Amino acid sequence: MRPLLSVVEMREWEAQLIRAGVPGIVLMENAGRGAAHILGLKDKPRHEAERAVSGVQGSCIRCADERSLAGVEYLIVCGSGNNGGDGFVVARHLMARGARVRVQATKPTSALRGDAQLAARAFEAVGGQAALASAAEISQFSGTLVDALLGTGLSGAVEGELAELILAMNESPARKIALDAPSGLDVDLGIVHEGAHGRVAVRAAHTVTFGHLKRGLLTTVGHECSGRITLAHLGVPSELGPISPPAAFLLEAEDVAANLLPRSVTAHKTQLGEVAILGGSPGMMGAVHLAARAALRAGAGLVTLHAERSLALALDREVLEVMTRGYESSHGGAFPVKPGRAGALVLGPGLGRSEEAVQLYQGALHAAQEGRLPLVIDADGLRLSLGRLAALRTLAESGVPLILTPHPGEAAHLLECSIAEVEGDRFGSAARLAHKCGAIVVLKGSRTIIAAPDQPPWVSAFGSAALATAGSGDVLAGILGSLLAQDAAGGRTGEPNYGAIVCAAVGLHGLAGERFEAENGNAGGLASDWIELLPRVRTRLLGEGGSRGAV
Repeated sequence: MRPLLSVVEMREWEAQLIRAGVPGIVLMENAGRGAAHILGLKDKPRHEAERAVSGVQGSCIRCADERSLAGVEYLIVCGSGNNGGDGFVVARHLMARGARVRVQATKPTSALRGDAQLAARAFEAVGGQAALASAAEISQFSGTLVDALLGTGLSGAVEGELAELILAMNESPARKIALDAPSGLDVDLGIVHEGAHGRVAVRAAHTVTFGHLKRGLLTTVGHECSGRITLAHLGVPSELGPISPPAAFLLEAEDVAANLLPRSVTAHKTQLGEVAILGGSPGMMGAVHLAARAALRAGAGLVTLHAERSLALALDREVLEVMTRGYESSHGGAFPVKPGRAGALVLGPGLGRSEEAVQLYQGALHAAQEGRLPLVIDADGLRLSLGRLAALRTLAESGVPLILTPHPGEAAHLLECSIAEVEGDRFGSAARLAHKCGAIVVLKGSRTIIAAPDQPPWVSAFGSAALATAGSGDVLAGILGSLLAQDAAGGRTGEPNYGAIVCAAVGLHGLAGERFEAENGNAGGLASDWIELLPRVRTRLLGEGGSRGAV
């Protein structure tokens, strides 16, 4: 997992380096050079640049070629702080490669201080010139526009001239690249504050951030503002020293792979875990069907659906590989799970919110406690949890692994606040809910946050807009149940790391959505489509293939 830092942590990390003897201007120079390299790659891809070099080839030789960016036009908008200094370094390196570079700054270079002034002087020493920033000129620019106004140096709303410059950047038809962070984005909370001009922040197609990823880039609003994120190295080791643990961690593919259990060539279905799913009601039986199929496609050996008898009989005609177990509507709240058999319980997909659903909910909690079953609460199960968070915490404290999977609306319901409040502090909201319930909370979104009590949260940047369709959450619930049941079946030694297992399920779900988009685009997909992709995604992560064990 890759660390995600807060603004304070990032400043302390840089301060450690400076105290150790690495001058701040060296860090700024390396940041700007890295960003210029990435910009050059986007505007003149490698094969184009290499054609300009006669008889010499190599991955970075084009950076030394003063013609490699000929014909490319940049406008770099520099603020008065260190982010502006980064912009001046970028400008100098792009000039050195033949690009046409214009710089507009919010202050004369003579008014700058510290490393930013050193960077500006170096730019001017090689023939660069900086004009005062003009919103009118920025709004008309159509080349590549580089935002070096504020970076991480913001904690409130953008006002005045800076707001006008940002609005002009957004109005411009140019492709927009942000340095370190889009100006106007609060990179601690991952939000844009309301000001006199509204919520003003650069909407970048690409953000080149420096040294370490910042936590606020990895939220829903951070995603909207940052676009694609690339990390530029600062030429120093990335170890955090005394900054431990960091504000959050980013989930990576190797983390997902590490928590997927390869199958033995002699595996039997009963050794691969059974998932019990309780849900379904008239008009919503598709939810449990999707969850069940996802559990099997993610590797579980057995899945049993529990539903009211007439609904179970109807579902029996639709499912081939899934077992069903019907109960009478007058069940009295008892839940027919044999704790010694199921390895995980998924509660809620399509369950409804009737009085009978309340009884089933309570029966499921009792069954989970009796069998110490990992319990995934999703969809209607979350709505039924309102007012019962203390009971969930008691359940978790009794030793039941508890996972909640709310989207922002469900999280707001449980926290008894508005969706805007949840989205205004996604990290804090996920942490509060995890603390209240003693649960691992999966706060879904374009950047899903996984929070557990008293631990730094994880963030998944895997996924696609293709996942924004009915049934996607049911698929995730099924994958969660599947990986939990497989782990409970004894495929791993030592104490289970439930946080890591949940992260793997979230990652697998997101990667299936990415694969669907790569093959089909990000619209028109059905939840059942990425269920079918799960085995291929899993195989790729594990590096499996061929005829293992063949003789």
